[in-house]
Amino acid sequence: MRWISIAILFFLTISLFYQSSNSLLADVETIEKLEQFFVEEDLDINLVNVTMHIVSNEEEANSFISNQEVNSQKRNGINEKFSTVYLDENRVKVIYEFESNGWSNETKKILQDRMLDPKFRHFFKNGQIYSCFQSRTDVKINSNFMIDKISNYFEVETTNVLNEENFKVVSGTTKQFEQYIPLDNESINIQFAIREQGNDQNIITIGTPILVIEY
Repeated sequence: MRWISIAILFFLTISLFYQSSNSLLADVETIEKLEQFFVEEDLDINLVNVTMHIVSNEEEANSFISNQEVNSQKRNGINEKFSTVYLDENRVKVIYEFESNGWSNETKKILQDRMLDPKFRHFFKNGQIYSCFQSRTDVKINSNFMIDKISNYFEVETTNVLNEENFKVVSGTTKQFEQYIPLDNESINIQFAIREQGNDQNIITIGTPILVIEY
């Protein structure tokens, strides 16, 4: 819960965000690269989360949300939702969240159709986007070995390592992703974590910053 609280607080309060591209096309490519790693390593994808948010005036936000259909019934393990956080009299933060407890061609198509929809792209074109993939495996994995494998695959330059008992998080940069956030006078755009839960079960999470620690 402590890490969830930290992540949510950071997620809601961070105001400075660097982007080298305003196009959601780059973020679709990021999601595909995350997927590719898990597929190549033969790791089942048990959770996918993509979260976007943007500050807008209230009228525009309400108009946009009212015209968006969402899969809110968790059909096939997929849940989409829009929410708003009021900032002041005229501004709101619009948050879109896509979450799935698995990954399939159908799931991928639903997400891509959403992100590439012209109205959706226009509304979130200057927004902040975070995504992560997660795998739960019963195969015993050496956490240091997996961290090295992820680092090599994404060509990560490590900037920070959180090392707690049975839980490791690495933050860094990769040229394969195009978005950055500030961290300790540096910028990062990838985080990955290995959580050891006993009985040889490990949770591997890789994504853009913020969501990784939350999950």
